[in-house]
Amino acid sequence: MTLRFGQSCPTCGRRIEIRLELLGRSVACPHCHAEFIASEQRARQSASEEVLMDRVERVLRQSGDAVSVE
Repeated sequence: MTLRFGQSCPTCGRRIEIRLELLGRSVACPHCHAEFIASEQRARQSASEEVLMDRVERVLRQSGDAVSVE
């Protein structure tokens, strides 16, 4: 049995299963053929979650400003 981990392609966003022994190596997405380094999602995911939450907070502040103007 081959151990695998899931990672999203940074180019097309599709989730692919990568063999564990390829961690840290260059791999190609089977869908769009973009090459990227196979890496654990956890570190990147927390950074992207922070960016998303910053965007959400900005939108909420803007909507609050729009409501108070009425």
